[in-house]
Amino acid sequence: MQIRPQLARIEIGNSYMGGYLAVPSEKPRGGLIVMQEIFGVTPAMRAIADDFAAEGFVALVPDIYWRMQRDLDLGNGEDPTQRQLAVEFSNRFDEGLGTNDLVASLDWLADCSSLKGKPGIIGFCLGGRLAVRVASAANPACMVSMYGVKLETMGEQIRRAKCPMQFHFGENDNHNPMSTINKVREMVDKRRLSVDEFFTYPEAEHAFYNRFRTDRFDEKAHKLARSRVLDFLLRNLAATAG
Repeated sequence: MQIRPQLARIEIGNSYMGGYLAVPSEKPRGGLIVMQEIFGVTPAMRAIADDFAAEGFVALVPDIYWRMQRDLDLGNGEDPTQRQLAVEFSNRFDEGLGTNDLVASLDWLADCSSLKGKPGIIGFCLGGRLAVRVASAANPACMVSMYGVKLETMGEQIRRAKCPMQFHFGENDNHNPMSTINKVREMVDKRRLSVDEFFTYPEAEHAFYNRFRTDRFDEKAHKLARSRVLDFLLRNLAATAG
């Protein structure tokens, strides 16, 4: 399926948050917010949005760092200087304000004239944590957290979220040891919802889904995770073409 890449502009107060929007050429299957890693709205994040758009979803990557610096692109962690700068941006990032901005982007996408129903959300690394925050603060159609960090501290948010939740972790994740992954699994199990899903991938590392991360990309894990995400989205997204 062909896609139409566009720039998004989400009005917030007297200003706006930008973003990258990938629109399928045919009738959309639904909308999806794609939440970035710590490095900004990078080619890797845009490629992931393009991939979802090629599967029929209108995919938006919000520029969550816009309050600090617009259109930030710090690569994929290959360069030590850029990586350290990305860590500094993530440490300075106000997650409360950022969650509000992402809820606004969710509402913005839901209001698109070509869609009806609620969008879903997916996040990677930092975005995987923000996805849990947004799922708790708003009511998306569903949520996917891909190797979200520090989720072991977010039991209350996981408990409060009303939407179906899907989690993915590599079992060789340097940011999420198995002890942490198991704590998150226990939190999800306590929800006792049959619509929730939790997956781990033997030998896969942090960022295993990112094709641009040549040191971490795991093709086998990526293929399996991608099929599981697409199936989850198709089962849970109610949005269709108007």
